[in-house]
Amino acid sequence: MTAPAMVAEFDDVAGWTAEAVAQLGAEHAIPAACRGSASPAALAWLAEACELAPGTRLLDVGAGAGGPAAWAARRFGVRPVLLDPMPAACRAAARMFGLPVVLASGDRIPLRAGSMDAAWCLGVLCTVADKAALLREMHRVLRPGASLGLLVVVVRTPRALAVPAVPDGNLFPTQAELADLLDEAGFDLVEQIDRPGDAPLSWSRRAARVAEVVATRHRADRAYALAARQSESFTRLFDSGQISMQLIHAVRRPGGAHTRGGNVNPSNGDEEFEIELEVEVRAELTLVESSRPEEAAALPASEWLFDPTDVQAEEIELRNLLGAIEELGGLRRGETELP
Repeated sequence: MTAPAMVAEFDDVAGWTAEAVAQLGAEHAIPAACRGSASPAALAWLAEACELAPGTRLLDVGAGAGGPAAWAARRFGVRPVLLDPMPAACRAAARMFGLPVVLASGDRIPLRAGSMDAAWCLGVLCTVADKAALLREMHRVLRPGASLGLLVVVVRTPRALAVPAVPDGNLFPTQAELADLLDEAGFDLVEQIDRPGDAPLSWSRRAARVAEVVATRHRADRAYALAARQSESFTRLFDSGQISMQLIHAVRRPGGAHTRGGNVNPSNGDEEFEIELEVEVRAELTLVESSRPEEAAALPASEWLFDPTDVQAEEIELRNLLGAIEELGGLRRGETELP
């Protein structure tokens, strides 16, 4: 079960961020959606280390609100597929960036083996209990020799942290544990650095402006308090030197990972789920389209049966989700070109 503080941090805040960006303007989207860890310098290091290029099929596991993937798409021309287990985060990424996004867990990725050219997993590994399963799944969907970019919070020593000091839902690996996990999953660790310094002032100002709007609207919400507590816990631990944030470039070795748990390939049940989901999304889209929001908008607000702007936003989200489902289906069938 996901801790309430984790839901607040990664789901509620993502939805609020998309709302604030809609108010302030699209230029705020990427800085705000990279909240917490991904600075331009860190993203540039990962992109260069992974040798991202136009057309690269980049899987972002635990993509959140989609900021890093959107940055990579605009700066390097990659074709990203976003994956996240939080519904509001998926909706926020689709709403702000229109990228293919699918609601799924990283330990069960609905893509065929060897279908992706590179993968990112930023600030996620320390939030999952079964880190080995997550790494094995990323190994499975990457082609041999493909790059994996990680942003990982590591703890200095196994007993460095008292339990009350650890942000809810986080299990920080040591450097030695992380190296062993990568090796067992079938990755060679190529290079590693401490996360580069602060973001440029222009980036920080836009992110701060979104944070101000979110705080003004939601400061009284319990979820806001939980997310703020998570952020404060991280700040204390970083300031004390007990944890550090590392950027890692690893490469998928040829051959399989050390799959102690058995077969990790997706089953036919995943394909059936995709078909059922596509039918459901198409039905929802038909209902939204039949509501005729443009006609409602022409009426006085007192006569509205629904808010037409909400319906239009929902239609955009459904169309983005449908596009992700179709692309995932194409990758399963071996149609490796993303549209």
